[in-house]
Amino acid sequence: MAASRMPLQPIDHARVCLAFTAALWLAGLPGLVSAGPINTNAAIAPGEGATMLRLQYSYAESGGQGNIAHINASTFRATLVHGFRRDLALFLSVPLIDKRVDMVTPNVGRTERVHDGVGDATLMAKYRFWYEDPAPGTTKRLAAIIGINIRSGDSDVSGDSYNPRLGAAYSWRAGRGKFDADIIYQINTGRGDARHDALGYDAAYSFRVAPVEFGRDATSEFDMVAELNGVYRTDGSHTLYISPGFQFITADWIFETSLQLPVVQDGEAPETDYRVSMGLRFQW
Repeated sequence: MAASRMPLQPIDHARVCLAFTAALWLAGLPGLVSAGPINTNAAIAPGEGATMLRLQYSYAESGGQGNIAHINASTFRATLVHGFRRDLALFLSVPLIDKRVDMVTPNVGRTERVHDGVGDATLMAKYRFWYEDPAPGTTKRLAAIIGINIRSGDSDVSGDSYNPRLGAAYSWRAGRGKFDADIIYQINTGRGDARHDALGYDAAYSFRVAPVEFGRDATSEFDMVAELNGVYRTDGSHTLYISPGFQFITADWIFETSLQLPVVQDGEAPETDYRVSMGLRFQW
């Protein structure tokens, strides 16, 4: 849908909740899910021949700037991951975006501009080139990441370019703790604000709260997650979020939620107040 002006109206959360409920029903399908961080890339991926589907809904609110009084954005993202070999996995991620910009214009008054549609897709390969298992239950892994953002062509929410990205991820697992980190550089080939390259960096620590020890009858676990998620752009802007969250993990599915709060926001773009997300993963 092209940008338009219309009376203010709330985001259709009922439609989003219906889609998410359907996703929860799908989570009952049998499988073995690999746990990982929520907003950070891990060096661990599904094994050879395994496929994972991740469904995630996020909602963000931003303060105004200039004629913009307020922005709220709702995104439903589906990510499909397939392990081609023990050390190689391919990712395809496609977002559906509903963005509403509350405008206050002289001589016109208060209006709302609606931008919705299919956002740019991301195609990414992850190659694990090093690992070490120093003790039972302990592992260290490094993976290279290469990918590209592919414009969807939906003019209302799509970019105007194809943007390659290159990076690396590290993962460590020992006992009840997990640590993951990544760094990814994206070359933006668009025009205007989209011409600036971006360096993303993330770090996550997860701790298994329960069970304290795994027994033969253990069928689930509960993890608390703390993350730092940052983006630095070549125009000098910088955003950093602190992101607490949790995961409920079973043999068949994972439910996770995260709250992202900005601690650094340098630049000319409207400042984000918060971003909250919830999602699930299942694997076959």
